[in-house]
Amino acid sequence: MIANRARLKRIKMATLGAPNVDDVESWYSAWLDYVVVERGSISTKMAVSWGLAASAGRRFVILGPESGEDVHIRAVEIDPVPDFNTLTTWGWAAVEITVADVDEVMRKLEGSPFKILGLPRELTSASSIRAMQVLGPADEVIYLTGNVGDRVSSNHPEPKALIDRIFIMVLAGPDRPALKKFYHETFGLSDQGDYAFPVQVLSDAQGRPLDHKFDLSVLVASERGNKLELDQYDAPAGARPWTREPTFTWRGDDDIRG
Repeated sequence: MIANRARLKRIKMATLGAPNVDDVESWYSAWLDYVVVERGSISTKMAVSWGLAASAGRRFVILGPESGEDVHIRAVEIDPVPDFNTLTTWGWAAVEITVADVDEVMRKLEGSPFKILGLPRELTSASSIRAMQVLGPADEVIYLTGNVGDRVSSNHPEPKALIDRIFIMVLAGPDRPALKKFYHETFGLSDQGDYAFPVQVLSDAQGRPLDHKFDLSVLVASERGNKLELDQYDAPAGARPWTREPTFTWRGDDDIRG
């Protein structure tokens, strides 16, 4: 077996733009068992490094899973974005979190403020991957994913809590092959393969038939259980009408938080 020598090691943090940082903290703490790691305000240096100088002074909170895994979610205060529709625009589209038992997570979230976008189901009829999707307080999409099969061969991380860490970041665009070429050539991410199958939450968001097949690719970082999913979004999906925002941080040779 040839070792994965990708220059990106793993996902370190996902950053959400949140009109209400307190809601993110309370929802994730109460229902996803996440714990507060840090609170504060965005420094000028960090805001400038993002290319978002106006973010300086905005509140943030960093949360981590109950397991203690050092993969975090950071919510940064933003102004509300009018007419935002999830899963219909190009850019970072979702975070995917590994869980020990998807059906138990579904029972846990019954009565929670999270909106259920997709009930637990297998990825395909022959897949051991079982996942559900929810919408969070910042209109962020969260995939909660378990694997009842061989986690080693599927490069799926072993969850250490019912709801554990992020292991996939989902990026959508109009030219999936170009995205794949860029991330492969620029960061050396390994190619897990190309796929096409129905994705109910995407069909619901984009007004497509439930049997519509979406094309996607999966690239793999050098540390096990860290992946980038690239989703093809065709019209009527399109570009976001606002400027770019902070999204996520990989852990490379240095721990860069920003």
